Amino acid sequence: MKRQYRTLLWVSLALFASMAGAQSVRKTAEGSMVVTGSLEVNPDGTLHGYTLDQPEKLPPVVVDVLGKSIARWQFKLSSPTTQLVKTSMNVRVVAKPVGDGNYKVAVDGATFGEGEANAATVTYNNRSVTPRYPQMAIDARISGTAYLVLRIGRDGSVQDAAAEEVDLDQYATQQAMDKFRKVLATASLDAARQWTFHTPTQGSAVNDPYWVVRVPVNFNLAVTDQPNKQHAYGTWQPYIPGPRQTVPWISAELASESPNAMSDGGLSTGRSGLVLATPLGGG
Repeated sequence: MKRQYRTLLWVSLALFASMAGAQSVRKTAEGSMVVTGSLEVNPDGTLHGYTLDQPEKLPPVVVDVLGKSIARWQFKLSSPTTQLVKTSMNVRVVAKPVGDGNYKVAVDGATFGEGEANAATVTYNNRSVTPRYPQMAIDARISGTAYLVLRIGRDGSVQDAAAEEVDLDQYATQQAMDKFRKVLATASLDAARQWTFHTPTQGSAVNDPYWVVRVPVNFNLAVTDQPNKQHAYGTWQPYIPGPRQTVPWISAELASESPNAMSDGGLSTGRSGLVLATPLGGG
């Protein structure tokens, strides 16, 4: 679900001045942030309204781009209703290099309903096994996020797992980035295969033979070195997107969503009841 905002919006290289590790960003790198909020959708799938979390912390250019994009969104509802549909949203906004030190700000991904846990969805049970930060990545000062797709059995265990995408925060040669993506993916999968989940106890999916979820696993050296440190909401982060891999057993709902719009620690089943029917940029 990656589409570019059609209206060109230019910003200077100074946009990245506050980014951690900005000196490592090269011509293929992007700046990125995940913005959270909520949506209200009318029964006919048109937008009723939306709210951004902590808009005062967001760059004005981001608020402007989101406002123009979201205003034109329309949705397909999973089932007929006469009520407003309310859901959470996560939106990834990126600043992509276009030459001469300029960047184009665009909406690049969105997920809906993340974290709205109830008895009809899959939720985390035990994640006490944490991914081991690969020494190779530590030595090279590499951070990144692996987006995993997990197939959950009826007993709550992980039957199958795949790394759908691994994004990095530092630029290197293509060969080196391939290696870093592989070691971060392997470390994530080794831990995730030992996690357990609560499975649905009511709702339309309760009798499914298995369930598929997407989870992000973040490797952040700043957080590792200083456990209380987190990326500040509303700040640009270096972002080198990895290729998205095809997972044969992924659900259609999850496949339609953008993996890298998820927040740290999130979990998505793709069953929010809403599917975006227009381009992310609203065109």
